[in-house]
Amino acid sequence: MALLTEWIVSLPTWTIIRVSGLVSYGLLFVGICLGILYSLPFRLSWTKALVYRLHTVTLGAGFFIGVGHAMLLVVDAYMPFGWKELLVPFAAANAPLWNGLGTLAEYGMLVVFLTTDLKNVLGRRSWRMLHMLAYPVFIMALLHGIGVGTDTPSRAVQALYGASGAIVLGLTVYRAGAAGRSKTQRMNA
Repeated sequence: MALLTEWIVSLPTWTIIRVSGLVSYGLLFVGICLGILYSLPFRLSWTKALVYRLHTVTLGAGFFIGVGHAMLLVVDAYMPFGWKELLVPFAAANAPLWNGLGTLAEYGMLVVFLTTDLKNVLGRRSWRMLHMLAYPVFIMALLHGIGVGTDTPSRAVQALYGASGAIVLGLTVYRAGAAGRSKTQRMNA
């Protein structure tokens, strides 16, 4: 075990922390987009099944990479975090607001991920309410990245944050419009 710990500590943890944070965010972005797309009407059932599978896999991968992102902060020499700072929102000595949003986003991702397949158990209304946490989770993850991400000054990362926020907003507006049209069509039928 000591050898494993030494090996982990010798890794370029700060780089891995930064990359894993961006990858986790990217997967959350893709997962939420796929979730919105899944809720739209599809003509081909295999397409809907594929979108659902990709939605679940990307959110799961994003969650677990996010856990790794946080856990590496414990062994990082550049800016180490204690377990309390990681697990208790807003308890971090450094940038408590922005880091607290990251902690809350990870907890929210866990709830969304664990309840994804529980629609029949929870009932549609409860499931939907829990699943809608994906929106504030996405916003918290975005704000966490902007607030404490050391790569935020990079134009590429700024483009990632700007484009991903705009795409999620655009898909959400489109989805809301599609839901309104669908409801109107059912009422007129």
